[in-house]
Amino acid sequence: MAALGEEGRAVAEREAAAHGLDLDTVLSVASPQRAVDVIAGLIGPTVSFGPVPAGPHDMATASASGTVGRLTAWRDGVTRVTVCVPVELDLTVVIGSRSIPAEVDLVVRVGLEGRASAGAVEIDVDPVQPEDIDADIRTRGVGGVFLRRLGDLDAEIRHHVGVYVSAVLATPEAVAECRIAVA
Repeated sequence: MAALGEEGRAVAEREAAAHGLDLDTVLSVASPQRAVDVIAGLIGPTVSFGPVPAGPHDMATASASGTVGRLTAWRDGVTRVTVCVPVELDLTVVIGSRSIPAEVDLVVRVGLEGRASAGAVEIDVDPVQPEDIDADIRTRGVGGVFLRRLGDLDAEIRHHVGVYVSAVLATPEAVAECRIAVA
């Protein structure tokens, strides 16, 4: 296992050197703390979306708002960083004239890879997939049980949260943050 880490570091050092940088520069610019600061700034302290079509054949609409918790990040390889974004959402699903509330605690994992380029360090952002999102969903009553089982609420939430996060990370501001000039 240590040999794989050493080999990965050697590859990253060669790639950085090919662009006139050293690996320590890439690692200091593409740090877990910088990733947390940038993503927290892009997302902000609150999130909201909706109403959006939801459920089988878009027979319902969903709206959500919530607060973003304290982001954490760690190195997950030589130049790779994983950021965890905790979110507490209040969700409302409307089917016909009936509103069904749910409380949702999410943890969204965003994978980032730093790499050297000419005069800069660039950050590649992994697309957020449903498996990158942990969701603890609480509903009440018969309507909530119906929604969870027949409406596949878990999958719907993961889908819409993934779309939301991907949209935030694709904004011009986010794209600009992914290229950091170095001297």
